[in-house]
This record gives sequence, structure tokens and C-alpha cells, in this order.
Amino acid sequence: MTYNYPFSDGVFSQGHKTLTWGTFVFGGVLFLLAVLIFAYPALIAYFFAGIILLAGITALAVAWKLWRFRENVSRFEPWENLGSNNSGYRTRVTHFRWRA
Repeated sequence: MTYNYPFSDGVFSQGHKTLTWGTFVFGGVLFLLAVLIFAYPALIAYFFAGIILLAGITALAVAWKLWRFRENVSRFEPWENLGSNNSGYRTRVTHFRWRA
């Protein structure tokens, strides 16, 4: 008779096998990365340059999305008429100066 039992009996052996293979793969990747970095020291500089490049592209993409979102915001708040509504108010700027 077949039971509806979703768990296998070899949970610990399967988990140990997966953990062992994962450790071997992770160690192999780290070893290969260490060999590549030792053989090509400029690889580290390329890696950091790539991270900086991706961060810059991400910042530009976010800025472009915010710039495009301005059209949706302008429907609720007209930017052109803000100066005429506050024409009677004076703004004051307080300057602080550090003294040594």
C-alpha cells in the first residue's frame, strides 16, 4: 500500500550529500578565484571598476526613472505656479560661522 508521505526516509543522508558537494564546489570556486587573482593582479582592479560602473549605471537608471516620474507628479502639483503663490513670503537664510 502506498502512503501519501512527502518526506523521504533518507533526509539526513541526502542533506549530508548536498552539503558535501556544495562545500566542494564552493572551495573549488574560491581556489580558482585565488589562482586567477594571483596570476592576474589587475583582475582585482577590474572587479572594483566593474562594481563602480554598475553602481553608476544603477544611479543613472534611478535618476532617469525619477525624472520620468516628474510628469505624473506635475499633474498633482504644478511646478510653474509655485513662485506666484508664495510671492508675498520672504525667505530668510541664517548663516553659521565656526570660530576657532
